[in-house]
Amino acid sequence: MDLDQEDIERSKTWAKWGCFLWAILLVLGPLLSIGGYLLYTTELKERPLFVSESPSRTNLIEVNEKGEPFFFGPSSIRIRFGHQHIDRTIYNDGKKLNGSNASVQWKDDYTAVVTLYGEEQEPETIELTLE
Repeated sequence: MDLDQEDIERSKTWAKWGCFLWAILLVLGPLLSIGGYLLYTTELKERPLFVSESPSRTNLIEVNEKGEPFFFGPSSIRIRFGHQHIDRTIYNDGKKLNGSNASVQWKDDYTAVVTLYGEEQEPETIELTLE
């Protein structure tokens, strides 16, 4: 009878731990999923804003919004050219960016000037030399 009683107590203990672990998974699973989604959308997801090809179509410059602004914060952008990229910030009063926030002027097939516009900043110019 002692063995049966010990087995019952052991089963109860395992059942309690099993319920505890399931409760943790049911609470942490959705929290981690929501947190991961918010991190991805505010920091990592790239959305194309502007694409420009050189005059002879040998090079390409892409301007992408990286993530989304959090409340009224600045927007991060990534300028891709060749196998390189540059990250910059545009202060646009927390609004979503669009194609009018960037422009590209090509000097020749390997040199371009990218200008970034925001409502709360002076236009920023970046000269890129592509290889």
